[in-house]
Amino acid sequence: MSALIVTLVGLVLLLAGSLSVRLAVLAAGFGVSWMLAEAMGADTATALLVSVAGAVLAFLLTLVAARLLFFVCGLCVGALVGARLFVLVQGGTADVLLALIVVPAVALLCAFLARRLQRRFLVWGTAVAGAALVLSGVGRLWTDAGELWKPESGGAVVLMLVLWVVLAVIGSQVQKRTTARPADR
Repeated sequence: MSALIVTLVGLVLLLAGSLSVRLAVLAAGFGVSWMLAEAMGADTATALLVSVAGAVLAFLLTLVAARLLFFVCGLCVGALVGARLFVLVQGGTADVLLALIVVPAVALLCAFLARRLQRRFLVWGTAVAGAALVLSGVGRLWTDAGELWKPESGGAVVLMLVLWVVLAVIGSQVQKRTTARPADR
């Protein structure tokens, strides 16, 4: 059940993340919390509880830091992308030290990019993060698609990365079309 919810949240982030910064922050906060809870072996109820708490925390952070909204949005989206990268490179063992390095590093990089690029980052960042959630959710939904959650071979990692890029490009194109002003169309 939680994988289905994560897939749906990922689709919202993938296809509509740039429509609302607050929506993007809620979805990214939910996604990063779920992904890390799952990677650390939490049961379904705990993962959902942690995910909702992460979404609320991310949302409250944006309210407090409204002047730094793009930075905070980039931080949340980057944390989601960093969590996905952590799942890919961890090699089957939940190495907390690796998570403490990879996730914040990618989150800060994305936060600075979001602050600098603003709207352009929001489209691409939410598409990349949404694609990560969709693939992770689908990988957890069916045992046959488990390679999308935690690929074990080099070929599976490459396939997952290709799918991630393709889905992110599709999501960014959908967002660009839906957010374009009439003069831009």
